[in-house]
Amino acid sequence: MFLLNFVGVFSGRTVDMGYFRHSLAVGCTFQVVGAFATAFSTQYWQLFLAQGICSGLGHGFLFAPIVSIIPTYFKRKRAFAVSLATCGAATGGMVFPTIAYTCMSNLGFRWTVLIMGFVIAFNAVIIFSFTKTRVPVRKPRSLFDPSAFRELWYSLFATGSFFCLWGLYFAYFYVGIYGRTVLDFTLRQSLLAIIVMNGVGLLGRTIPALLADRYFGILNTLIPCVGISGILLVGWIGVSSTDGLFGWAVIYGITANASQSLFPAAVGDLSTDPTRVGTKVGMVLGVVSLSCFTGPPIGGQLVTIHDGDYLYAQLFAGFSMVAGCLTYVLVAFKRPKR
Repeated sequence: MFLLNFVGVFSGRTVDMGYFRHSLAVGCTFQVVGAFATAFSTQYWQLFLAQGICSGLGHGFLFAPIVSIIPTYFKRKRAFAVSLATCGAATGGMVFPTIAYTCMSNLGFRWTVLIMGFVIAFNAVIIFSFTKTRVPVRKPRSLFDPSAFRELWYSLFATGSFFCLWGLYFAYFYVGIYGRTVLDFTLRQSLLAIIVMNGVGLLGRTIPALLADRYFGILNTLIPCVGISGILLVGWIGVSSTDGLFGWAVIYGITANASQSLFPAAVGDLSTDPTRVGTKVGMVLGVVSLSCFTGPPIGGQLVTIHDGDYLYAQLFAGFSMVAGCLTYVLVAFKRPKR
């Protein structure tokens, strides 16, 4: 998650400079090589380089450029377009755990990951074949655009996104572990909880986006989604049954997936200059990369130092997202006038 967002600082800029296809080619290559190298890893350092570094770089070279070009194609229904594109995260969150669960016991680790690699390679061919930019190339400038942070709405938005993503991913990393250690879930149940949380993202990434485009606007839809997610993370404290955790995972999965897909779309929607969208999205992703890098480990450490008690980690994640929501409210008052 860190590299996916951090590399966006650089790869998002490639859209504005006319190197979109180059970034696409590099990203697809790293993704495929990382997947196949993971299959043949036998030691931790090999797995770290293949899955952590190589695949992470591939994700980073792809995500920001693709998210950046989508708003340039649409004056209306931007949120739905971006959210529909990011539904791949929800489907992948169902497909890959299912592949792992069904194939691992019969085929072993290597062939299971190779199958995943072939799925990634097929998708890479589709992506590279059909995506292209629309806006004209800008004159080359510096990698960063510090002037963007002179716009108060943008600085506030980046801050809100940091707090939002700081807490959001804790549940994705730990809901399965929570089920097994606190509620005595089986391995199948813990994997199913993860699949459910990702699977409902198909609803979470499309329905709020349609509401945003038709009725409320992207930022006005993002704000309650983030706020509800924060409240749900705090409410997780009271979940004490199997049915309760699955019900919680469904609701949180919808609002959290909506938050993930709407915040990049909001940058494109709030920006008045479409030729700077790639850079602005990239810099926001650079900010939230620090959230993704530190948030889940902080939550995990809070669980560890309190002897497996999730209370303080749940409070940390929940209040982080509430802080993000309140900052987005300030953005709503400082948004640029068109």
